[in-house]
Order: sequence, then C-alpha cells, then structure tokens
Amino acid sequence: MRRVISIGLAIGLLAGCATLGDSGRKYRECLLNLHNNQKPFAIVRMMSLAKEGPSSPYAKQVTFALGEYYFESRDYANAVAMFSRFISDYPQDKGAIFAKIILYKVITQFKQDQALDVQEEALIQEIRKELFSQPVFLIFYDKKSPRSYTSLLFKNSYLVYDYVDKIKVFRNDKPFLELAP
Repeated sequence: MRRVISIGLAIGLLAGCATLGDSGRKYRECLLNLHNNQKPFAIVRMMSLAKEGPSSPYAKQVTFALGEYYFESRDYANAVAMFSRFISDYPQDKGAIFAKIILYKVITQFKQDQALDVQEEALIQEIRKELFSQPVFLIFYDKKSPRSYTSLLFKNSYLVYDYVDKIKVFRNDKPFLELAP
C-alpha cells in the first residue's frame, strides 16, 4: 500500500513539474519573441499562459500584459476583461490599483458615446472611492517600494503623484490620467 501511495505521489510530482516546465518554456519563448520584436507570437503564448489561470507562476504577468496589449490595440472590451480578471485573481497585488486606473480610463474616456451599464458605473464609483477615500500615498506607499508599477513584459512604467486637489498618473513619463475628487 505504501508503495502505491509513493508511486502516486511521484507521478503527481512529475506531472506538476512537467506543467511548470511547459509554462516556463512558453514564458521564455514569449520573452524571446518580445525581444525579437515578434509581438504576435508573444501574444499567442501569453494567451496560452493566461488560460492556465492563477496556478501558473506566469499568469499574473501575462494577464496584466494582455490587458495592456488590448488597451494599446484599442480592443477595449478585451482590455476590460483582462484587467477585470487581473483585479479579481490578484486583488492584493501592487498592479491591481493600476489595472483599476486603466479600467477607469477605458470606461470614462473611450466609452463616452455609450451609456455605462450598471457594472461599469459601480466600478467607476468603487475606483473613485478607493482613490479619494484616503490619501493616495497610503494606497501606494510601501517602505520598500515607490508609488509606481512596471509591467514585466511590456516594461510600461506607471507612476502616481498625489496632489491636494487631484491625482496624476503617468505612463512611461507621459501624462496618462488625471483625476479630481
């Protein structure tokens, strides 16, 4: 009986390592594709990694990266889906607030012609409440890290400045979003 249990555990461990190895291979290939300016191939690999969900050690990075990719491609429906997934799967991650800021921008600035649905309106209110209920530096501040976030795959750098009357968000040192209470 012990031998059967040991064999079962060994098979489970090997299967787990094979999955991790496959994820690692896809991630390395994705990085190589990005380095070689082969973005379409990198996106396909990211989609594959994102399908693995939070169990993949690379899912967090690729979910945010796919959100950025869709945002930059003006595919706002998929950007909203990816960033919503990122926030849902990784609510405590440093990037969650930046995902919310990008969602805020998509919903308020790029859907101006369309009426907001109930979920979008609730999300807007939640984000504003989170940003303005306390000084933003308390949301972002951690003694070990600044009020910034750099996406791992596309290397976009986000930075937040909190003023008395507004919040300014910069992406790659360019103004990205300004919010006032």
